[in-house]
Amino acid sequence: MKKYFYFKIEKIFGLFLFLLTINACQPSPKSATKFKDTWTEGIKRTWVGPEYWANRLQDWEISDGKINCLISRFNRNVNLLTHQIGEQEGEFEMSVVLGLLNDTIAISDKNWVGFRIAAIGQFNDYRDNAIYGKGIDAGITTSGDLFIGELPVKLNGNEKTLIPHLNNGLKLQVSLELSEEHYTLKLQALDLKTKEILSEIEEQNVPKENLSGSFALVSNFAEIEGNRNIPSCWFTDWEISGSKIRNYPERTFGPILFSQYTLSRGILKLTAQMPPVGSKDGQTVTLNILDKTGKNWKEIAEAPIDNMSRTATFRIENWDNTKDQPYQLSYMLYMGKDKLKEFTREGTIRKEPLDKEEIVVAGFTGNNDLGFPNTDLFEAVKHHNPDVLFFSGDQIYEGVAGFGVQRSPVDKAALDYLRKWYLYGWAYGDFMRDRPSISIPDDHDVYHGNLWGAGGKATPEGFVGSDAQDQGGYKMPAEWVKMVERTQTSHLPDPYDPTTVDQGIGVYYSEMNYGGISFAIIEDRKFKSAPKPLLPDADVNNGWAQNINWNAAKQGDVPGAILLGKRQLKFLEDWAAD
Repeated sequence: MKKYFYFKIEKIFGLFLFLLTINACQPSPKSATKFKDTWTEGIKRTWVGPEYWANRLQDWEISDGKINCLISRFNRNVNLLTHQIGEQEGEFEMSVVLGLLNDTIAISDKNWVGFRIAAIGQFNDYRDNAIYGKGIDAGITTSGDLFIGELPVKLNGNEKTLIPHLNNGLKLQVSLELSEEHYTLKLQALDLKTKEILSEIEEQNVPKENLSGSFALVSNFAEIEGNRNIPSCWFTDWEISGSKIRNYPERTFGPILFSQYTLSRGILKLTAQMPPVGSKDGQTVTLNILDKTGKNWKEIAEAPIDNMSRTATFRIENWDNTKDQPYQLSYMLYMGKDKLKEFTREGTIRKEPLDKEEIVVAGFTGNNDLGFPNTDLFEAVKHHNPDVLFFSGDQIYEGVAGFGVQRSPVDKAALDYLRKWYLYGWAYGDFMRDRPSISIPDDHDVYHGNLWGAGGKATPEGFVGSDAQDQGGYKMPAEWVKMVERTQTSHLPDPYDPTTVDQGIGVYYSEMNYGGISFAIIEDRKFKSAPKPLLPDADVNNGWAQNINWNAAKQGDVPGAILLGKRQLKFLEDWAAD
């Protein structure tokens, strides 16, 4: 469940609560144009590029001028962000070269590769389309049959002709034609060398209302046990053109995906969130500000990209907090053929609102994707122009963006988390680029239904699910937990006491002194005692205890129970006395 609230903090009169939503605005499309993919020879990385969104992130890679699907499961897809089918009348043609990566994939009329056309999500936003969009599927099955629409399909009788080409590569081409107010979709399979049409089908009288939305490439394979984690297919030379196409170049996402910052006691902390880039891509991000002329950018810092969290964190002392300061993040992405291209993302470090009588804080909690990308909420919060953003936990849930959750191996689990985390930045990044934001992870952020951190220990072996949680500690590996905390908290002010807890997991409890107000940031999960070790004779299920010997438990006052821990209590004592 997603919850939102706003605090108006008046320096004298206290707290007020209010909520407002207004309608969103849509950007204007550009004129009709052509599209050609950017998968150039020499590029090798997990992230397929700023023009695309991959479901799931860990299931795709660019390699040797192609994108490869690394898994054989249902509905893996790569969505195009910058071009879509408009509502105006017109025609288009789209083609891609594709083939199978494994000749052991079963011949089936349910296994297929190809296109998704006019994909629309629940909210008709291109980001929602990329996650949950449904449209017209058109492709070729591993039984050698072309289809448009839903499966199963009538066999085309081309298995002897198309299966060899599918294994070695063929060109799949779809066209939309308008004739006497009726639309016809035509799908063709072509020989790569001779350009001969190997097979073709068409769907006539396609309703106009079904022909606007996004494009995607799809790899759809049955989840057969033992067959799931083998590569399925590859795509290259994806091209689209026609009068029904609209171009939205501003919809690219990355390589600098979003950033978060805080400003406290003259120290700026800023974290840039990056995708999983390759070895030939830049390994650092640069922070620039305007020079004295106000016209040119000058570099003030450079930060390395962490290998697991894909974050670059800056710490700048003696920041001038008396004026708005525009800034620019800069990054060099490898484009193939020994060429690097600079990508930038700009924002503003706001001056501290020391002259304001009230400070407005927008608070968010439980950021599920039920309304992603939360455009109405974004516009409502924007109306109030908050001074500070506060994300109080569960910035992601395990089920965010579909496809369940992957907990191992740890490198794939990191990518699984990052894809969910990127939605957070996709929705709120334009807020966070120009005002301080505080985010603190909660239980679902670390793939728990409930979390009793017990000082950072690992959950005991032999327990799973809620039984593991009730024993206390973290179910996920420590390096993965640290990755999560780097994405969410590395931009917070320096911790009060940076000493790590068990397993080398860091801490982030701290103070942000901003706008004449001191905010105490505490961790309510990491030090908390777990119920089962304290009540070993009770029946405990996800924190709920039954059959408790209350005499032994001293009527609920359990000896040794910890909530915040001595370290945080000392911090709060010092903070309150300041």
